Amino acid sequence: MPLISIITGTLNDKHRLVATIASVQKQTGVSVEHIIVDGNGHDGTANWLRENNFPLVRWVSQTNRGISEAMNIGMSMASGEWYFFLCAGDELLPNILSQMAPMLTDGLDVLAGHVQKAEGGRFYSTFSEAMLVSNLIHHQAAFYHRRIFDEFQYDTSIKAMADYELNLLMWLQKRNVRIIDEDISYYDIQGISGPLWRSLVESNRIKFRRLGLVGGTRYGAILAWKYLIIHLKRIKRKHFTPTLPVAS
Repeated sequence: MPLISIITGTLNDKHRLVATIASVQKQTGVSVEHIIVDGNGHDGTANWLRENNFPLVRWVSQTNRGISEAMNIGMSMASGEWYFFLCAGDELLPNILSQMAPMLTDGLDVLAGHVQKAEGGRFYSTFSEAMLVSNLIHHQAAFYHRRIFDEFQYDTSIKAMADYELNLLMWLQKRNVRIIDEDISYYDIQGISGPLWRSLVESNRIKFRRLGLVGGTRYGAILAWKYLIIHLKRIKRKHFTPTLPVAS
């Protein structure tokens, strides 16, 4: 069975990191290591990791430029054939690694499933031409073969949408990506990719870089329209949802 490297970046998030580590520790029947990259914050994460000395965990605490650099550092420490990126606050579902490991074959580049969202519902991964518009696979649902990163590192200036750049490249390079109908993890929306505005700006920066002026403009406009509709729906729910009368 291949060794899977779980890579977690964290900064001043010890209270949510607890559940993340526990979800990895509970995995059975699989070869796994957990790489934790702490951004040298002020909440005592490093001391807590040192005191607990968790099995399977290797960690480092050093100042970095954000989650993208933390993932790069984590990969430089990883020994696994497959990488899985799990942010502080996210949790692997029980025994999911032992279910996925037999599917991680040599000819595959990416294996992805779905994620359960903290606020309810699911994010369904897909791999299609729609990747030109927006991200369709979350890190928390995908296993990436390490050979992908022989020629790719995350751009440290991208704070929220690093997974989109990687997944867009997988589409453009026609990589071997398999989507399965299986929930992989529980996704905490409090993560850095939450705000719509940041996601839109960074997604469109990536489009112009990878698709050029014409493609970036075309697909960036489609994404902007999509995000505008989402924003207007949120405003409507917040300000115009009728209040039901309280029964006497």
